[in-house]
Amino acid sequence: MKSGLAMGLWLVMAAIAIGNGYVGNIVIAGLVGDYGAHVYKTVVVILAVFLMAWIYARQTRGVEWAGEALAVGILWLGLTIVFEFVVGHFVLGSPWETLIADYRIWNGRLWPLVLLSELVAPLLMGWRLNR
Repeated sequence: MKSGLAMGLWLVMAAIAIGNGYVGNIVIAGLVGDYGAHVYKTVVVILAVFLMAWIYARQTRGVEWAGEALAVGILWLGLTIVFEFVVGHFVLGSPWETLIADYRIWNGRLWPLVLLSELVAPLLMGWRLNR
């Protein structure tokens, strides 16, 4: 796995997600409401994940692409979960219950779709570019 590239792309995704969260809460929520902003923010982050996965896949074409893609997907998923809980709770002071509530897809929360995209996007983009 190209660790430096994988980490750099994850940092770009994290920056996009943070900026997107700000724009979604400040601008978009006023236009489409809180849940509409939630959907908007989810879609934008998933698109960013797929873009970063495409960039990664272009740099890791070849025989070993599947292992690389799986490794980077697991890395991105793990980094995001750790970041969310560490920064969310210890830096921003969000209660554990609030952080865990974002995983309740049955309540309309779409965060698990972002996490799923981080896991599968490198594999899908790798397959797309290596077939």
